[in-house]
Amino acid sequence: MNFNIKKAFSVLSACTLSVSALAVFPAYADILNTKGKDLHDGSFYYELKDNTYTITGLYASIVTEIPSQSNGTAITAIAEGALAGCGGLKNLIIPDSITYIGDYAFAGCTGIQELTLPKRLEYLGESAFRGCTGITSVKVPDSVTEINDYTFGNCDHMTSVDLPDTITSIGNGAFYECTSLETFRVPKDLKIIGTDAMGEWFSIKEIDASASSAFTVENDMLMDKDKTHVYRGLSTISGDLYIPETVSKVMGGAFSGCLGVTDLFVPLSVAEIDTNAFAFCSSLKSVDFSEGLAVIGDSAFCGDSSLVSVELPTTLESIGTFAFGYCQGLEKVILNEGIKTIGEDAFLNCDNLKSMTIPNSVTEIGENAVGMEVAVTNEESQFTAKKDFELNGVSGSAAQKYAKKNNISFKTTGGSLKQFAFIVIAIALVLAVIVFAVVLMSRSSKSADSGAKKAKKKADEKAEEESYEKIVE
Repeated sequence: MNFNIKKAFSVLSACTLSVSALAVFPAYADILNTKGKDLHDGSFYYELKDNTYTITGLYASIVTEIPSQSNGTAITAIAEGALAGCGGLKNLIIPDSITYIGDYAFAGCTGIQELTLPKRLEYLGESAFRGCTGITSVKVPDSVTEINDYTFGNCDHMTSVDLPDTITSIGNGAFYECTSLETFRVPKDLKIIGTDAMGEWFSIKEIDASASSAFTVENDMLMDKDKTHVYRGLSTISGDLYIPETVSKVMGGAFSGCLGVTDLFVPLSVAEIDTNAFAFCSSLKSVDFSEGLAVIGDSAFCGDSSLVSVELPTTLESIGTFAFGYCQGLEKVILNEGIKTIGEDAFLNCDNLKSMTIPNSVTEIGENAVGMEVAVTNEESQFTAKKDFELNGVSGSAAQKYAKKNNISFKTTGGSLKQFAFIVIAIALVLAVIVFAVVLMSRSSKSADSGAKKAKKKADEKAEEESYEKIVE
């Protein structure tokens, strides 16, 4: 089954937790139009703070560089969302006078191809360059210690990134969907890697952790030194994928886009599979889940179009939003008693899935979780029940209520919840009677044994007394 990656990103964008950067640009554009209108130099809008200028918006239609000063006053900061969505920015040189780049400052500036960051930069904001699809490489200066959430997210033409050893943390989605990134060097001082920080790395072929004391690379996987968390697998992994038996959590996006993986083996040690962990593994056909797994995160297996069947372990408690969404080849799902929640859109658009049995233990089923399909027309999503789908469950259960609400065919199995409860109570009463009887018998037996012992003792004492009297006579 062919799986077009670019089409997947556009059509299956709902599979990701991250909010599209483009969706927030209009809001920031509105902020620009209301900030600092009375102070500009023909190129930018400014705000005077502490005797230095902060750029708050773009005045001209096209600029190629940001000045270090205006009218003799130093420019030291670029405000939140200041230049977001400005298509006129091309080869961007940010002067060394800039020490602060705010959140979303350049988000969605798709025209930027070459980027030079200032040497004195101290703060690089969340989503600062998110969606800058033209950027091919970036070098972060030594003065920066953190890469914040989604700072370079969705920069899908970036092939290389140079991070200094001063970096201590990489935030959630920091390099999410940098699909062209081929190599990555782990900074020496790095201690924290957030969820989906390395998600959708379709082209990653080499990760160097030789300078790090906190991380290691083994069997083509980036892990912490104790090998309890897997953060990223190389895109070159193919065939069988065995998660190490020391691992307790597969981190968000760890194997997303590993197109060559066909069979996955999850050991007993793994308790959680995080967000997007195996999303868009289009060749994945089977998953061997072990007991011990408790959580399958949002979009964990989203877009795995070759996956045919899954049997989830009895220890599983929750299935996240879009966990198996758009798994078009999925034909069979076995849920065991013990699972409690099934998230929204968990099995949305699973074209070949014709039926599913929901256990009695499930108390919460999210919107469009099972037996539903969606069509997008004029940027609006329309959800409808699948005509050839049947949901099975106990009468009066959460499954039946869900089926009724969504006009899904429902088949009752194993009686009703009331009947089930009655049987459980009846069995409990019978067991209680049996236990009570056993206790009485035990007490009676003990009482009888005690009486017999006392009688025997008296008889023995009497016999001894008579024997003594005879000896005395």
